[in-house]
Amino acid sequence: MPLFFLSYARIPGGRAGHDPDKLVFDFYEELRGRVAAHAGVAKSAAGFVAHSGTPGEEALRALSRCRAFVPLYSKRYFTDPLCGRQWSAITRRAASVPAPRIVPVLWTPYPAASVPEAVQETPAVPEGTGDAEEGYAAMGLHQLLDLEESQARQVIDWIAQRIVAVAPGSSAPDHLDAAGLARLPDAFAATPPSPPLRVTVLAPSEDRLPIGREASRYGPRPLDWRPYGPVAGGPVAEQVTELARNLGFDPEVVSFDKALVDLRGTDTPAAPWILIVDPWALQDAKAADQARAFDEAHRPWTAVLTALADDDPQTKEHSERLRGLLESTFPRYLREGRIGQQSAVRGLVTADAFALWFGELAESAYMRYLRYIHPQSSPRSSAQGRLPGAGADGLGTDEGGAEARP
Repeated sequence: MPLFFLSYARIPGGRAGHDPDKLVFDFYEELRGRVAAHAGVAKSAAGFVAHSGTPGEEALRALSRCRAFVPLYSKRYFTDPLCGRQWSAITRRAASVPAPRIVPVLWTPYPAASVPEAVQETPAVPEGTGDAEEGYAAMGLHQLLDLEESQARQVIDWIAQRIVAVAPGSSAPDHLDAAGLARLPDAFAATPPSPPLRVTVLAPSEDRLPIGREASRYGPRPLDWRPYGPVAGGPVAEQVTELARNLGFDPEVVSFDKALVDLRGTDTPAAPWILIVDPWALQDAKAADQARAFDEAHRPWTAVLTALADDDPQTKEHSERLRGLLESTFPRYLREGRIGQQSAVRGLVTADAFALWFGELAESAYMRYLRYIHPQSSPRSSAQGRLPGAGADGLGTDEGGAEARP
């Protein structure tokens, strides 16, 4: 079990008889000797580095069993997939260990923009290395070894002491084979941005309620509407924003007026869109006209979701009339939508059904957005998988799938 594993980005090529990574191995030998001296162990047990001819299983065994991981930071290191997977292997294994086990080395300076997010909290410039600290931070150890040998040795000794200090806090060996390493993600690979999703809530505020409507589920703004009452949590706008983030989207809640302007415009839409409707709002003539305009536009990358909560006595009492308002306002969504989409338009009676269909409609609207607006893009997989019976557009079928539910 080596005390440390040296991780570096190999330089390809090289002239016959010349190893382009010779300075790496020279540094390793000196570091291994210092670690052995400080820890009181044999050099053979102090460290490990993989040479070009080192068997893969031997390197994996050392990576699995090392007590400290010593990466040589450089711009090349942050773009090497093998180094990124080694980092994943170490950070995954070290998640439950309180003591730090990564001892980075600034090998060559690199632009700040090239630093992956995974590395940002593990800087490589040590403090307390005396006169060597400034030169090391400016030049990196690679150049320091060539130009300032005494300062380089001071830095190497500091690194060796750090390795010895963190090694006792390491975890037990973790088995890792070639297939397991290949399955690990490259920790340095850029994370793709979350796809956008726009959400609009059409609901009255508490000072603009229909005559006779009880006000307990409303607030100062339309976004404060709580269709399923306090048991279901906060306002619906907050709930669907959290649901969208859990699905991997970057949600944006926008006003209904903005939704109509964008739908009527000629610019390329920036995101798929979900309209969430309180049927009580449709008793207002202006709101009803705006909602009909949304239905008439009926863009493929839009969806409508409505709530008819069965725990709201007033809504339950007037459910037939409210469903009639929905059917007269959104005839195209009801006529052209699949069964699940029609159920979502006619009104969902529970918070669980609402959350379920929000996720389904968000996914299917996004896929249609890609199909119509960005056909060159490949649809992503849902962060939470698909429901049984899900079809190519992410919605279930009538034959035993989720859409067959009322």
